[in-house]
Amino acid sequence: MKKLIIYCMVSGLMMINLTSCEPEMEYLNPDSDVIQSYYNTQEHLTYAVNGIYGIFQGLNMWGRDMPYILNSRGDEGIFTFKAAAGDPTVVQLAGYTNSAEHAAVGSAFGDFYTVQYTANVALERLKANQNGAFDLSKPDDKALYDRLMGEAYFLRGFSRFYLTFFFGDEIPDRESTSSDFYGVPAEKGVIYQRMVEDFKKAEELLPLRSVIYADPSNIGRATKGAAQAMLAKVYMGRPILDGSAGVGSAEWEEAKKVLNRIITSDEYELVNNYRDNSSEENENSMESIFEIQFTRSSDALFNVPLDFVGGGQNTWRQVCMTVPDPVCWWNLMPSLSLYNEFERDASGNIIDARAFQGLWIPNGAKFKKGGSWVDYNDLIAIDGDDRVTWRGKYLGTRKYGADYDGFDMMRGGSNDRIIRYSDVLLMYAECCIETGDNTTALQYINRVRERANKQMINPTEADAHMFYATGQGALPTGEDLIAAAPVLGEVKDVGGNVIMPGFQINTVRRLLKHEYSVELFMEGWRFFNQMRWYNNPNDTDKNIILNSLIDKHKVQIEQTGLTGAIPFDYSRHSLLPIPTGELQTNPHMNGNSAN
Repeated sequence: MKKLIIYCMVSGLMMINLTSCEPEMEYLNPDSDVIQSYYNTQEHLTYAVNGIYGIFQGLNMWGRDMPYILNSRGDEGIFTFKAAAGDPTVVQLAGYTNSAEHAAVGSAFGDFYTVQYTANVALERLKANQNGAFDLSKPDDKALYDRLMGEAYFLRGFSRFYLTFFFGDEIPDRESTSSDFYGVPAEKGVIYQRMVEDFKKAEELLPLRSVIYADPSNIGRATKGAAQAMLAKVYMGRPILDGSAGVGSAEWEEAKKVLNRIITSDEYELVNNYRDNSSEENENSMESIFEIQFTRSSDALFNVPLDFVGGGQNTWRQVCMTVPDPVCWWNLMPSLSLYNEFERDASGNIIDARAFQGLWIPNGAKFKKGGSWVDYNDLIAIDGDDRVTWRGKYLGTRKYGADYDGFDMMRGGSNDRIIRYSDVLLMYAECCIETGDNTTALQYINRVRERANKQMINPTEADAHMFYATGQGALPTGEDLIAAAPVLGEVKDVGGNVIMPGFQINTVRRLLKHEYSVELFMEGWRFFNQMRWYNNPNDTDKNIILNSLIDKHKVQIEQTGLTGAIPFDYSRHSLLPIPTGELQTNPHMNGNSAN
């Protein structure tokens, strides 16, 4: 399903009650499909589910806005001078100055409800099974029916997860298409329980990855493993997803059981090359658990993903936040705190291959610019004195972008990897820590670290000169890193003063946090994890875990010279504000703590 065929759905057919002063006319086109005549074949019901996936590709979602929303709010990303000059939405997200008028936030809010509504359409029409489209006494029919139901439950739960993570749980939630247009906010805790049930039903109904992917046309669909991984995320994130539960309510034992089911299924494994987890050439790999699907639509009339007739299935993430100016727009770049998180040798050289396979940084991979392979110094093409001032501070994100130009950079084709197996291993390690088993936690952390030391297979010219392309890496084991107890993530200003302290890696818990950072950077989970850790009374760093967000504005100034960002305030910035449009049109809706 890499090249998703997005079919027009009839889910939008809504009959409008006309007043008595209207002329007596038949408004329904007798030749058009309606619910009673459309959802009556297996093909049409499959289309109903296919259509849900397509919503995620739009510019308002992972086609552009979601990578900004997910990666700018943590301490990993800061806004650039390009954003300050042309894209205030990124400046506001990264600097904690966004309001209820924020366009990207408002669009995402609406689109996730579109996902919810469309999933409800699919569930209702599948349950109706018009004209006996599926003969449920036949094994093949029953298998397809269950899979489609499982996908719809998964995608509805997916929408509930992000809506609640972003806006809190006192928001409208719709179990059916017949819900009131002006939704009444749910009671605290209700949406949490509903998303748990959605993912549980999806886990029960969805086949394993190997079964679904046996048919190449189904590659990219949600699988049993995807439902399990999201269910574990929900259990671990309960303190920030369930307004009725509060601090310390994470369900560690339940999450651990679910994650164990993924690990023991033998459906997933870590790929050899870390770079493969974000390249267009190696999507839906054995490490991938769920991805948002894109394809570089070079023949499409427009490079806008799914927004216009004739648009392709491209992602703008590449042009927005990968290669530095002037090749791409480069509105969001990696922070110095992320850059300084990677382990170094005694001479100060980075020894973690993931830094170079995921970032454009000094002494790293090469980029093919204008037909020639160039290094960092030429990729960061800054004129005059600025070349010296910002060298080593202007950075790029290599993940989800090509290693060359020469084509329309708005036509990115790399899938967004939402959940990878390495994340599952680290989540399992976290559950082990929380249940008193540091020994097992270290084993799983080391499994992820060991991959970072593997020699790259078949490197291109971008990496051929790098140490990981010619031999094994030298990252120590987790135990040895704890024994060495380095301070990582620290940022100093030009005068040598510490403006972000970083953390000394001297416990298994801190090792895990470090590993989350260097493994999953710019993949959308950093802020979610930081909010979880802050709400975990077992975490000995609870009182200082937010310091990297509070001090982020200092890093912003040191790294770019740009002001305007403000210190993070949990009471105001842990959520995104309810959009103004919703507050103005829904008489039942109130603002949240961010409004």
